[in-house]
Amino acid sequence: MTQYAKVFVILAAVLVLVSACKGPVESTQLIVDTDACTGCGECVEVCPYGAIEVIDGDAVIDPSLCHFCYRCVEQCPEGAIY
Repeated sequence: MTQYAKVFVILAAVLVLVSACKGPVESTQLIVDTDACTGCGECVEVCPYGAIEVIDGDAVIDPSLCHFCYRCVEQCPEGAIY
């Protein structure tokens, strides 16, 4: 492999990693099934970004704060977040 090819591979890998870790974006959106959500608040407790609050008995996710870490999805006992 030539020196230029090695540099290209490294730059491509860095670009992939940077684009995967860009943080919150407007299109970041997890769905809360309001029929299944019990408002227990376990998702609120586990979210490290403060992106979730329970409003009127249902979890609400702020897409501008969500980093798509999926901790809420894993923690929800009802499977209401996906």
